[in-house]
Amino acid sequence: MGNLEKLKLVAVERTSANTPEAAMRAKMVDALNRQIEAAEAMLKGELFQRRRQSWVQDAETGTKILKDLPVRFRPWYWRDEKGGYLVEIRYGNKRLELKPKLSTVQVGTAENLVPTLTLIRDAVLAGELDKQLAAARGRYGKKLTP
Repeated sequence: MGNLEKLKLVAVERTSANTPEAAMRAKMVDALNRQIEAAEAMLKGELFQRRRQSWVQDAETGTKILKDLPVRFRPWYWRDEKGGYLVEIRYGNKRLELKPKLSTVQVGTAENLVPTLTLIRDAVLAGELDKQLAAARGRYGKKLTP
């Protein structure tokens, strides 16, 4: 018996997952995952520092070396004057309106922050925010097109 006969072969073609909606969802899910990581670090009392690797030219030798550099991170959540937390979802540097004229989610205590962000991430994955993402993408034009 040959090796190919051991495999289960089927006649299925790959579907394209590179639609603009899928790309916008993936970008938003990545951003929400970073916000969830930052919120979890805040709850543990740790400092969240986003980092990326970049090639930098060494001043002395002139060779390029791979360095781990910090990247500026802006949380989408904040604490109000009453002690409760609020979250606003952002696309680029603008707020994303979840419903007309409503862009901020009232979270309450810090313990509710991660479940709220996870719920929003699940809504993005389910396609519930596709209209809002498309409208935000239209505002920016081709500048933020994935």
